[in-house]
Amino acid sequence: MKLKFLAAVGLAATLYSCDDTTTGVGEFVADADEITASAQTFEATTRTLTYDELTQKEGVFSRTSSAYLGKFTDLDFGTYTTDFITQINCTEGFEFPENIEKIESTTLELSYASFFGDSLAPMKVRVDVLKEAIDDTGENLGLYYTSYNPEDFYNANGAPLAEQEYAVRDNSWTDAEIDSIKSANGYYPPLVIDLDKKATWNIGDEQKTGTFSEYLQAKYNEDKNNFKDAYSFIHNVLHGFYVHNTGGEGSILYIGDIWLRMRVSYWVDSSEGKLDSLVYTSIPFAATNEVFMSTRLNNSEDALDKLAEEKTHTYLKTPAGLCTEVKLPLQEMYDALGTDTLNSVSMSFTKYKNVSNNSASSPYKMGTPQNLLLIRKNEVKDFFEQRKNYNSKTTFLGTYSSTTNSYSFSQVNRLISQIFSDMRTKEEPAEGWDEYNTMVLIPVKTETDSQGNTIGLSHDLEVNSAKLIGGEEGEKIKMEVIYTKPKFNK
Repeated sequence: MKLKFLAAVGLAATLYSCDDTTTGVGEFVADADEITASAQTFEATTRTLTYDELTQKEGVFSRTSSAYLGKFTDLDFGTYTTDFITQINCTEGFEFPENIEKIESTTLELSYASFFGDSLAPMKVRVDVLKEAIDDTGENLGLYYTSYNPEDFYNANGAPLAEQEYAVRDNSWTDAEIDSIKSANGYYPPLVIDLDKKATWNIGDEQKTGTFSEYLQAKYNEDKNNFKDAYSFIHNVLHGFYVHNTGGEGSILYIGDIWLRMRVSYWVDSSEGKLDSLVYTSIPFAATNEVFMSTRLNNSEDALDKLAEEKTHTYLKTPAGLCTEVKLPLQEMYDALGTDTLNSVSMSFTKYKNVSNNSASSPYKMGTPQNLLLIRKNEVKDFFEQRKNYNSKTTFLGTYSSTTNSYSFSQVNRLISQIFSDMRTKEEPAEGWDEYNTMVLIPVKTETDSQGNTIGLSHDLEVNSAKLIGGEEGEKIKMEVIYTKPKFNK
């Protein structure tokens, strides 16, 4: 017992010296002879929470430069589908080559560095032109939630611009060629969609006749200023695309780059100084951060609701599927330690090896969420909409460790200390302190700078899952507390 006490004293001293921003909840006396260091364990309760419950069926905020496309059915989590809307950027001051003959052909290219599922699964993609331009002023954040209704943006009864069958693994390329392309630029050979196969297609209720290249050519002939910048191009030429699957299932593409590529012919001078040589070039317009893009996600509600009802463990499922709610024993902790200084509050969440027997035997194994954000449940919406970063004071980042098979959080004392201060000085919320400070674990992707520092977080939109020890009727989550108690408080 004495050895355990001495270890607690040593750990407390180390943590206090390292954490110079620790918020004290009692008086701290610098003289070590006047301090009593102790350790105590509390228990938190967890449960599985659907994102529908967390976000009131808004989906998740997905303002990213990546897009996702496909459909996959999992024996545990049900069917998941994803598609996207994107505008195409036209750079400021763009000009076609002088003496252009015509726009010969146009393709939409979707470049992906990775995917989930069966690389040979037959799929069918459809491309529709948006019925009107979307002006993204930054005020309508609802545009970026994954539950939007695509029929608000395109005519579902109109003729599509393109339809095409595909598979992740394009058999027109050999394995050696695919490996060479992937190693050179990080991407597989792109999904190239021919936009000139349809003779009639729709922009809203207006039906167009002729190929898409002919339409672009006519818009250029009508007024070259239609191509002078992104605003003119989006409003006068191409409002954007809705890209979605209409057949097949088995794969999800993780799309990094989107290109509208035009093959153009134009005349150049020959050696005699006459415009008598016709040459060809490829002109790419990209979907960039300067224009609008948003992903739509759809999960099987029945399957997720059924998993959320299980009481002896919890789940994580991305994208926009399941997260884990964490109830901290705040009143119990406050009654025991409300006048003491919390030097460390640590907790960890251990992952089962597999989600189920189904996942263990599946040839298409979901990845493990690599990073979890621990955040107050009532702060999730503002955190992502305002593009905040975790601060290790009220929001915390835990990274999966394959060594311990868990996610650890070691500075939760900063949050608990602030809560204790609120409990002493502020009016109790209507729902009570425990409910007000209910936490959730949300899988996130991190954005880093050149030095490797995390500068931003966003929802994890890839296909990942984990089953965690816990649950309302399962094993409680241990909260290990190191605290110091000045002698005069005894």
